[in-house]
Amino acid sequence: MASILVQYEGQKLRTRRLQGTLRSLAWDRHDQHLIVVGNSGRVLRIREEEQISPDPGTKHNLRGVSVNPSDGTALIVGNAGTVLLLDEEGRFNRITVPTFENLRAVPWNSKGTMALIAGNNGALLKYTAGGIEPVDDGRANLRDISWRPISEEALVTSNCFAEEFIPSPNLFGYDAERNVVKSLNEGRADLLGVDWSPTGESAVVLGYDVVWHNGLIGIFDGTTLAPIQFNNKRVHPVAVAWEPSGDLAAIATATAQLGMGQGTVYFWDVKKLTPIYTNDEFFFSDVAWPRKAKRLAAVASSSTRTFNS
Repeated sequence: MASILVQYEGQKLRTRRLQGTLRSLAWDRHDQHLIVVGNSGRVLRIREEEQISPDPGTKHNLRGVSVNPSDGTALIVGNAGTVLLLDEEGRFNRITVPTFENLRAVPWNSKGTMALIAGNNGALLKYTAGGIEPVDDGRANLRDISWRPISEEALVTSNCFAEEFIPSPNLFGYDAERNVVKSLNEGRADLLGVDWSPTGESAVVLGYDVVWHNGLIGIFDGTTLAPIQFNNKRVHPVAVAWEPSGDLAAIATATAQLGMGQGTVYFWDVKKLTPIYTNDEFFFSDVAWPRKAKRLAAVASSSTRTFNS
């Protein structure tokens, strides 16, 4: 299997082919290099043409990575309850957590004082310097997390069915001060990606309806989730990231199986979706902007599918 790294800056787009199935990426705190993680414990540090592959000491598939804006450490999560802390010198530290579920998402808050970790079967963990604290009331497979700017609240997306097709909320709100979650939305759509706008006024929420398998892009205003027009049938938006100025959001897609669509990166300027890159072979799983630059990076794999991204 192979992956590609797509980078876009100043109207220039370039791609780079990488080995293995890569799933998630994050910029370092200085916006100089990328940390990319994927299957079989693969970790890459990429800067321009330089590529380093530090050994994380695990072969579990790694699914999420986030860089602490205050000290530059990267928190990495993956299958079988894998949580790793990577410092700026390239050293790994394994964090023990009270679950063996596959973990999918791990964003730090804006201050770097806390991270939230989400995974399958309602696994939700709060990570601070004091250690790991479980969060109750998660239900189905939790897919993505976004912290609301300048707050201690986060959105958590979820599949809409738990075990044995038990209906479950597909969007939760997390309150870090009380360490609790509450249901914000229900419906027959698996919600896969989410990102608050830099102003914190609204969030882009992505997914697909489980009946017709059509892609869904919605806007959550803090109270309700309203879809915007998206015509690509059976093409699923899976990852979203707002550009730091808030002028536009990057939205990336995958598909459930080969022959049903393309992997595409769109720019959304609140009025329309504009594709900037499309590929018939590679399907996306993550997109990321640096904190202080208009330089997009997106990762896609030939083996990525909506259900395993």
